Amino acid sequence: MKIPIIYFSASGNTKYIAKLIEMGFIFANLEPELIPINTLKKKKIDFEEIEVFGVGAPIYALAFAPNMLQWVKNLPKARKKLKFFLFDTNAGLPGAPIKQVRNLLEKKNYKFIGAIEIIAPTRDSVFESRAFKYVNWSRNKIEKVFQFGIKLAKIIKTGEGQIDWSNPTLFSKLFRVIFQNIEKPFYKYFGRFFGFLPERCSNCRTCEKGCPTEAITFNNRPIFNYQKCILCFRCARNCPTNAIYFKLFPNVRYFKGPKTVRGYIAPDQILKEYQRRLFTK
Repeated sequence: MKIPIIYFSASGNTKYIAKLIEMGFIFANLEPELIPINTLKKKKIDFEEIEVFGVGAPIYALAFAPNMLQWVKNLPKARKKLKFFLFDTNAGLPGAPIKQVRNLLEKKNYKFIGAIEIIAPTRDSVFESRAFKYVNWSRNKIEKVFQFGIKLAKIIKTGEGQIDWSNPTLFSKLFRVIFQNIEKPFYKYFGRFFGFLPERCSNCRTCEKGCPTEAITFNNRPIFNYQKCILCFRCARNCPTNAIYFKLFPNVRYFKGPKTVRGYIAPDQILKEYQRRLFTK
């Protein structure tokens, strides 16, 4: 039975962490299945048929990205002790988002078995763009995520224990409450600062197809629904002709994914290295 790992990734960092966990599962002879949140309308998950699932997201305003947090809140109460694990990528204020989602799911009768949070080297993938060339992925951090997958697999197989590599702090808890009170007004206001250059548009509709909250409809040009926008910047980041831009930072160089940062190691490469070590012992 496959283990669904449901995630949202705006910049590619959270997807990278999901892939590393996936490789850890495969090394331990489990069958994971990565499922981007925006594909769930087409691919339904039967929670009566699975025994464990994972949820991952980047951190916005010291909480899981709004679309992921809402998805968790909408989950029905578990009819059985369905197990779950969590992961996030953040800018350096750990713990509170994991704790919040864990509490939400445990109140619905889901059973927590593990969590990991990773401070992404790029931290903010929009406004700190000049720092991209000065940061790098740590091999220890990459292997830590892979090993988390292995340890989690053991817990799933034995049905015993849990692993919690998150560290909530009083500071992160306090500011999560503050930020979440201003989060929605913030998105609605700053979402209006997206600009559009029609002479550059190729009508590929990448912006519309890639929007995780369906905040964009395309009718000869992108039309933004500011009530739905969560400022993930996927529209501007992925536009192949740079027809969409953010007016406050019109010349920003958008982060193009974890592969562009020094120290990146492909998830399947880590898996092959561990497999070689296993066979050469």
